[in-house]
Amino acid sequence: MKTQNLWFLRRGEQVSGPFPAKLISRDLMLGRVQASDEASVDQVFWSPVGEVPDFKARIKVKQRVVGPADSPMDWYEERRQAALRWADERHSRDRRDVRETNPFMMNKRRADRRLLTESAEWAALRLRHAEWEAELKHRRDRFFGVAMVLLVLLALAVFAVFNLAPVNPVKVGFHGPYAACSEPASSQVNWARCDKNGAWLKGVDLTSALLREARFNAANLSHSNLSYANLTGADLSFANLQQTKLVGANLTSANLTYAELRDADLRYADLRGAKLDAATLIGARLDDATWVDGRHCVAISVGECK
Repeated sequence: MKTQNLWFLRRGEQVSGPFPAKLISRDLMLGRVQASDEASVDQVFWSPVGEVPDFKARIKVKQRVVGPADSPMDWYEERRQAALRWADERHSRDRRDVRETNPFMMNKRRADRRLLTESAEWAALRLRHAEWEAELKHRRDRFFGVAMVLLVLLALAVFAVFNLAPVNPVKVGFHGPYAACSEPASSQVNWARCDKNGAWLKGVDLTSALLREARFNAANLSHSNLSYANLTGADLSFANLQQTKLVGANLTSANLTYAELRDADLRYADLRGAKLDAATLIGARLDDATWVDGRHCVAISVGECK
């Protein structure tokens, strides 16, 4: 495969190129390059363009053709001009007049840059610029895609909050990790945080049962045995605790509002922080109990802490 050389041109101190040989040959015909200009393939060894074998044939075309003695000279001149017009790719009757150009002015005129062969440096720069633009476009598209997904998710979340919320939400109680709310009443049963509202538990045995924060409001626990049961924070409001045994029971912070404690046995019970508003304590035994304000009730304290 034949290798095409690229030539640099020098006119005085000004160097341009590299250009293919065909381009320089054409410009020789058109007068853009002079035979006195110097050419080099490596910018080290320079030779006049007129002495380079590749360009000598084109210099003859530029000169006036001398035909046979009996041939009209105008015919040869017309052929020479036609060859020049054919080589000049910019020649056209309907184009605007353009100023004289040459390879040394091509970098200054945008219309003439298309005649130059792109150098390796410019090609690499153009490639890097194209890659940078592609990467920038990819990042921009990816950012817009993520932003759109987040906006859609946000819109769905807002819609769900305002349109899919239950009208009458059901409150589910927490019974603790070991609560057995469905188990029957028995000694040491674990009913912590269980809901026993209004339950009928008359006469049951709940001694030492874990009843912390359980709800017994309006429940019937009369005549039952809750001795030593843990009723911390339990809700016993309106509960029936008549004659119920609560010996040593832990009732700290329990709610006993309107509770019926008539004749209940609260000896040694801990009532610190308990609510006893409107509770009935007639006949209730409070011997050695700890009252709501932390006072120690003396022996034979009936109906009130003495």
